[in-house]
Amino acid sequence: MAVKSLADQNTNTSHRYHRTQGVAYSSSRALHNQKVLQRKRMKINPGDSALPHHNFTLFREIFKVKKSSHIIALLVLTIVLSAVPLSVAFKSYVWERHRALIGEGNLLYDLFVIEEFMRGSEGGEPETIRGRYIVPTLRMKTYVVKKGDSLFSVAKRFSISIDAILSINNMRDASILRIGTVLKIPNMNGVYYSVRKGDSLSSITTRYRVDMNKLVDVNELESSVIYVGQKLFIPGAALSNWERAEALGTLFKYPARGRLTSRLGFRIDPFTKRRAYHAGIDIANRIGTPVHASQSGKVIFSGYKGTYGKTVILSHQQGYSTVYGHLDKILVKKGQVVRQGDKIGTVGNTGRSTGPHLHFEIQRHRRIIDPLKLLHR
Repeated sequence: MAVKSLADQNTNTSHRYHRTQGVAYSSSRALHNQKVLQRKRMKINPGDSALPHHNFTLFREIFKVKKSSHIIALLVLTIVLSAVPLSVAFKSYVWERHRALIGEGNLLYDLFVIEEFMRGSEGGEPETIRGRYIVPTLRMKTYVVKKGDSLFSVAKRFSISIDAILSINNMRDASILRIGTVLKIPNMNGVYYSVRKGDSLSSITTRYRVDMNKLVDVNELESSVIYVGQKLFIPGAALSNWERAEALGTLFKYPARGRLTSRLGFRIDPFTKRRAYHAGIDIANRIGTPVHASQSGKVIFSGYKGTYGKTVILSHQQGYSTVYGHLDKILVKKGQVVRQGDKIGTVGNTGRSTGPHLHFEIQRHRRIIDPLKLLHR
């Protein structure tokens, strides 16, 4: 009985042990079941199964993170792609608004020009309307100069600038209008411009401060290509002071008061008594008589110059230069800039001279020009 009880006790203990491991089987099949259970434990042991479960959880967390980053990246990409068309639309709106303001400004300006020119025009509209933009059209009419007319009276009659008449008619000495002269009268202010090497429509409009559209339309240009020597009408432009003075015949003024004693050309030299060429004119007057700059320019010589005595030479625009010889006093220095009419010296008798007088010359690109053809009192 004691042996049996001990065996029963071992059996019960074996059953309890195996139940604690989560498996119930008899001790008589322990070896066989142990092998089977070992294979199963490798698959279903809670300690071993925790690793795959942990990996799956980690993968799920990583997937959640990546999914969130993908969503954020997609949202950012959507915003960027939406911003591009919005930016283009905004820039287009600003450009259209700016263009509308410019168009309105041009429209008001052109309407004003039309009203001004229609006051003195005789029939026919100077400009045609195309939508909201007014296309300026250059038109010409002719006028025959009558007795009592002057350039100023003609310009006032047609409400046009003197510069426009001078430029269009290519006038070089408008101080006197001859009766019967046929003048071209434009319907708008402006001047003709001859295209030079290196010019472009952009540089011309910048120089004269004129609208590009007006320049193109007035001259009926089909492209931006221009060539040297081409004549362009610049609407609203004006002549420079030099060009205006040249056209009006007031480019050079008499440098001193006095009596004309010798002209340009061949004459009998008072010293050699032989025929010699005189390169300027002589104006006789008392010593000390003021001598003025015939035209604005820069002093390029001031001092004693051989037979010319005390001399001043001025350099001017367009290659012109003037010479003042036989002076008594020199009042300017080399490099000094003077204006037309400024006092530069006094009449004298220095150098090879027969008496107090001013020897005056005009040259252009070192070629002698008759001063009497350019001088204006």
